[in-house]
Amino acid sequence: MHKQRIIWLLMATLLWTGCSINNKPSAPTPSANTETLKADTPEYGMWWSYRDYERDLKDKSEEEARAIIDQALENMQSLGINRVYVHAVSFTDAFYDSAQYPRSAYLGAGTYDAVKIFTELGHQRGMKIDAWINPMRSLSVEEASTYSMNATIATWIKENNERIRQVKDRYYLNPAYVECRELITSIVQEILEKEDVDGIHMDDYFYPSGVENKFDAYIFSLEQEKNPELTLEDFRRQTVNQLVQAIHDTVKAKNPTLVYSISPAGNMENNHRQIYAWPQDWVASGSVDALMPQIYWGFDHPTKPFMATLQEWKAITDGTDIRMIPGLAAYKIGKPDYYASAQASQEWVENSDILGRETTRAMEAGCQGVAYFDYGTLFAPSAEIKENVENEIVHIKNAVTTP
Repeated sequence: MHKQRIIWLLMATLLWTGCSINNKPSAPTPSANTETLKADTPEYGMWWSYRDYERDLKDKSEEEARAIIDQALENMQSLGINRVYVHAVSFTDAFYDSAQYPRSAYLGAGTYDAVKIFTELGHQRGMKIDAWINPMRSLSVEEASTYSMNATIATWIKENNERIRQVKDRYYLNPAYVECRELITSIVQEILEKEDVDGIHMDDYFYPSGVENKFDAYIFSLEQEKNPELTLEDFRRQTVNQLVQAIHDTVKAKNPTLVYSISPAGNMENNHRQIYAWPQDWVASGSVDALMPQIYWGFDHPTKPFMATLQEWKAITDGTDIRMIPGLAAYKIGKPDYYASAQASQEWVENSDILGRETTRAMEAGCQGVAYFDYGTLFAPSAEIKENVENEIVHIKNAVTTP
């Protein structure tokens, strides 16, 4: 009996000691500025475009650029942004130190690697930084006569080669040619080797809207000889899919955890009939990690109201591992929407909570986040819309911070 009492006393002492150890104050939780963004964290993104470079960073020294970029990241983080899509390639140019594409004219005399600065400073804040590319869009005809350009592209233009074609006043690479796809994927590979980015992002510049049959007439004729039933629409659909898959494979070969996202136009029919992009194919093949459709309409739009359009897109990714992160139109704040009906055209003027409501509705619908286009509207607004923007920012913050 005496031994049993001793054993019980020892057990009680051990239990008390264990509880005391477990109840010690835990280590401080890393701040939001340093904690790595977790995979299941809702993604609140923002695009930083070539226009933002031109407005804020053109002709700046590296020291000045670092201070401006750090302030921009602080501005975005204050809004709840945790992922930034930074232009790396906009017009077959480069905002990083590229051995293939010339430095972007939008940086002016700046000689620094802007993507590297964004990545370094963003990671210090616990933010994700993705390199944003427009793979097919190249220089305007006027720019091509004065700006530096990739030597291969310059040769193709000089030869009037079908690998790059003029549409209206701009040149576009032709994704039907394997040489063009290889050039694009070599750029992606270069970015991933030089920059510590968290992913590759591309938007809706596939075939240019209004492209004529002559854009790819020769190579289409060769393919049609092999398959007489092949239509031009299906041919272009296939070449876009090949490009998307090639970029995906390049990204995943570097690191399977890197994210490959695409931001197609919000109008599904325009994707299919005008730029020959079929997001349904990318989801079915698993060649994309996240879809970010540009749902750039308000709730009252007569043909593309926000909620109905969102549900159309969510139906594509529901039941899959593909993340749905709709893009929202910050650039419309305080401005008439002339593409809406007369009644709905003033929706963005009369309401300063649209983005806040859209953020809330998207998250309630099961989206994995939202992204805002673009930085300049929210943090460098014109005087005419400044009050609208300030009011909208309050609603965005409330939506982003509300579970």
